[in-house]
Amino acid sequence: MKKSTLALAATLLLATNIYAQDEVKSFRLGLELCPSMGWFKSDEKSFESDGAKFGYRFGLLGDFRLGSNANYFFSTGLFLNNLGVKTKTTILDTVYKSEAKLQFVELPITIKLKTSEIGYMTYFGQIGFDTGIVVAAKAKPEGGEFEDISDNTNILRIALVVGAGLEYNFSGSTSALLGVKYSNGFTKIYDGDGPKAKLHYAELTVGVLF
Repeated sequence: MKKSTLALAATLLLATNIYAQDEVKSFRLGLELCPSMGWFKSDEKSFESDGAKFGYRFGLLGDFRLGSNANYFFSTGLFLNNLGVKTKTTILDTVYKSEAKLQFVELPITIKLKTSEIGYMTYFGQIGFDTGIVVAAKAKPEGGEFEDISDNTNILRIALVVGAGLEYNFSGSTSALLGVKYSNGFTKIYDGDGPKAKLHYAELTVGVLF
């Protein structure tokens, strides 16, 4: 009787452990800090990009497994994204340069396709959309000071996201995350009847998943 009880207890413990591990893999939280380079494209030749500008994004990442398939995930999160652009405007053969700093609260909506674990590595591809709301916008002419331009900035940014990367498992369910991402803006930066300039950026994705 005692042996049967011990065997049953061991079986239940093992099943509980397997189920708990499966639950951890079904939903994972993480943190990301991602340096980026941003630029824009305009529909007017007189208003164009003057090169890329450094930015960074940071915040909370969430991966939700889709159904019973261990390789398909809905990936989202809550991030603060600091982006910038350099501009040059040509008026009567005179070039005026300026730069802008834009800050967005972002909620990405993406699908992440992962491989099974190979050694300690898991590889993934990602596609979806960035949706962001501007919370701060400043600009300055060359040699000048930054001034608020929130009233002239489009409040919403929507972009197509494509990315790829890898996860390295180094302890239990904890993994280091490394990847690259490209965000192609659909919506214009500035509001009103001005040039239709769209903001794009490429980033190095660095983070940890728990």
